[in-house]
Amino acid sequence: MRALFNWTGLVIAIGLLSACSQEKVVITPPPEPVPPPIVITPLITLENALPVAKGGRGPVGTNIDFVNSSDGIYQFILFRTTAYDSAGNIIRARKSRDHSAYLRVAGPIMPGQRSLGNAWKNTWAKHNVQCVDIDSVEIVFSDGSVEVASGQTLAKLNSTCGFDTASASTQ
Repeated sequence: MRALFNWTGLVIAIGLLSACSQEKVVITPPPEPVPPPIVITPLITLENALPVAKGGRGPVGTNIDFVNSSDGIYQFILFRTTAYDSAGNIIRARKSRDHSAYLRVAGPIMPGQRSLGNAWKNTWAKHNVQCVDIDSVEIVFSDGSVEVASGQTLAKLNSTCGFDTASASTQ
């Protein structure tokens, strides 16, 4: 009987040891789904920004066409514009003598509304303006909030400046 207990104890010990030595399977949870990339929609789409000359001499104006690309109603828009000659030199604004001219449009401008023929006379002091670049656009919404459109929030179509305006020199 004693041999039976020893034999039974040995079998139980071997069973327990073999159960402890088995590898445990670890189930890892699936990775979290990657969120879709954030798509930035432009606040305003600029269709044209063109210099408007009276003639061969005298100051030059500006004409800007744009579309309200947002869901908000615009009360006012302030374009920060820079003009360049054919060599890429900055032409100073006529009134402020600053590198940029600030051109304002009064609204309301509804979502999706296309605004054509916004013209300003006598914007630039010299007659040799080759192109006009819109640097940024400050937008005042109907609720009083203000946003500045530049970079990805400012869509530019039909740009007339055929050179890198970031490296242009001042005159």
